[in-house]
Amino acid sequence: MDIAIYIIAILLGIVGFVGSVVPILPGPTLSWFAWMLLLIPKEGRVSGTSVVVWGVLLLIVTLLDNFGSTWMTNKMGGSKWGTRGCFIGMLAGLFFFPPWGIILGPFIGAFVGEMLNNATTGRAFKVACISFVAFLLTTGLKLIYCGVMLFYIVRGLIGIV
Repeated sequence: MDIAIYIIAILLGIVGFVGSVVPILPGPTLSWFAWMLLLIPKEGRVSGTSVVVWGVLLLIVTLLDNFGSTWMTNKMGGSKWGTRGCFIGMLAGLFFFPPWGIILGPFIGAFVGEMLNNATTGRAFKVACISFVAFLLTTGLKLIYCGVMLFYIVRGLIGIV
């Protein structure tokens, strides 16, 4: 039974890491569940605090991933039109043009939103670039989170935990 759990945990961990860059897969969530699955045979050898901390970090990474571009566009000077455009672009890209829509949707949405707000082309492009940088940052956070989870999974599999 333990071997099946270990195999599923490592597969979920790998899929979770890949899911950090593939928009359709919830990478951090899969990685966290893989780590939790690995803890079943360990019978309490990991503290409840670490489970909660990694769960809270999962929530933060997921929220930043879903709303980071919109939030950063707003914080870096984008108008309400640009911020809303970024959010609408993210949703449209997610549903209508995956996987490239996830990358380009917020960029195009922020640009169009700023242009509708009578911004100059340069300002609209700047705001759109900010949304793209936010996408890169949140993807990096997901990669770090999933990489650490995968490290803990592999470490647990070789018996160091």
